[in-house]
Amino acid sequence: MTGTELWLTYQLASRAHLPLTTQLIELEFQNNKLSDLEDVLEHVFRQGYVEAKHRPHSWWERKDGQKIKASHIVEELLKQGVGKCPDNALRLVVEDVPSHLWFSYVYTNNPSAHVVTQRVKLAVPGATACGRLDRLAHVTNHIFNQGYLAPKLRPVVHWQKFCGKRIEEHVLVEEILAGGDGLYEDKPLRLVVDSKPACSHCCGCCH
Repeated sequence: MTGTELWLTYQLASRAHLPLTTQLIELEFQNNKLSDLEDVLEHVFRQGYVEAKHRPHSWWERKDGQKIKASHIVEELLKQGVGKCPDNALRLVVEDVPSHLWFSYVYTNNPSAHVVTQRVKLAVPGATACGRLDRLAHVTNHIFNQGYLAPKLRPVVHWQKFCGKRIEEHVLVEEILAGGDGLYEDKPLRLVVDSKPACSHCCGCCH
């Protein structure tokens, strides 16, 4: 290993359930030297290792998850042992698919209750065949599997956009997020719990 090589690991959100891929990058390429991490990043996208459309959602991290600025000089990192071998490879994090979804619980039988907003991570190993909550139905199942809501409420819940428009559970989460709903805490999806209590009177008010 010399100072002309850098080990990096691709950490793609879409492959969170799969083993990471490690690659050796030559820092001198076609008479050009890759001096800082921005140079390396440009090289990765220019060579097509990662699709260019994901450039705005890519960043560097150390093995322990600490972010590193793209202006960091590669030689300095190598002197620290970062990227010098596969076991201490630099991480290129690429959020090529959304990593989370924000939603709030809305109870129709108690509209004055405090609205609780929650974030759910979409990469859930073992939850589905691909290890991701791809459809809204997967998110619903995950919420109940985790015990956030009682099983008896499963037949009486449905989803709405932030504006109140109903969403069917077969819809892809990525399509919903692309429209701006569920991306941020201040614009969450609405998980409506329509659990109206049974009427105990015989006055016919429920009919």
